[in-house]
Amino acid sequence: METATIKNEPDKGAQPVWYVLNHIGGATRNTAQKSLDLFNQIAKTNLELFAPTYTIREVKNGVEKFRDASLTFHYVFVKGTFDEVKRLCGQPTNKFSFLLNRSGKEPYATIDDRKMMQFKNIAKAYKNCLPCFSLEEVDLEDGDLVQVVTGPFAGVTGRFIPKAKSKNGNVVLNVYGKLMTIVYDVKSLDVRVLEFSRNSTRANDQIDAFVPYLLKSLRIYYDNGEQPQDLIAKLTIFCGRMGAAKLNNRKLDARLQVLLYAGNKILFNAAEAEVHLEKFKKVMESVTNAWTQALLYLILAVIDFNRNTIEALHEKYKDLEATSKMQKMVAEEYRYYLEEAD
Repeated sequence: METATIKNEPDKGAQPVWYVLNHIGGATRNTAQKSLDLFNQIAKTNLELFAPTYTIREVKNGVEKFRDASLTFHYVFVKGTFDEVKRLCGQPTNKFSFLLNRSGKEPYATIDDRKMMQFKNIAKAYKNCLPCFSLEEVDLEDGDLVQVVTGPFAGVTGRFIPKAKSKNGNVVLNVYGKLMTIVYDVKSLDVRVLEFSRNSTRANDQIDAFVPYLLKSLRIYYDNGEQPQDLIAKLTIFCGRMGAAKLNNRKLDARLQVLLYAGNKILFNAAEAEVHLEKFKKVMESVTNAWTQALLYLILAVIDFNRNTIEALHEKYKDLEATSKMQKMVAEEYRYYLEEAD
């Protein structure tokens, strides 16, 4: 006598896949992760969660706070075998439940690893798009077009200029129909950068100042860590401002293109990153200073998670004598990644 089978029932012995689930306890990563961690501990499973979020800046009672909001509302993604995920959804608390697949052959919505990796990159890119910045977080320049987001002048749009003869405070200059000029002291209120000034004359200084932030961010990226908001702000502003910069110096331009490539990769702006990598390839032969080579090619190797290349670069440049602060910084980065490899 043949045993009846249920049509479309997933193979309980199949490899783990990503299931799209509802989570009624709130879809933010913290609440869903706590529930999943508890289940993994009790059921002796190793289910994996992805609950993408993005950052919202709020001001309550004059206090500025950040909070994470779910990017996918009440939907979360859990990787495991069907049997494991079914047990998760069958808990008495019933916080997780399957999303039915009404348009396909399988009864429940699933995503393969390749598509999930693509979605993760998109989600991370979205998370890194902060809606606005505090003037204390970013280095604006004379002529940047900004919009005030919070405070008594919220909505005011105009050009940023530094406050004359003062070490603090900022000024937004707004021109109405070229007939009236109004100056507002907006201090450290939040602003949205609408357009960067094209009159920057500090390209070399900005590149030098950005390198330490990028190296710090690269370590986090290499270790698959979460980028803090202050570093995201630094990367976003630098890539936004310097991405449109036109430099006549090929050596300086080569440095800039590598920094822009790495910054955009960390922010998951893949298309923009590739543009700057191609630009670097056109001017890379102009880089003749050994220490500059050591820095730029280390950055490229780290972005590619290529330990073999890092080791080969160290072997090539290990006899260089570090005398300046920047050179010592580069040498320290090589030591860090070589220790990571060990």
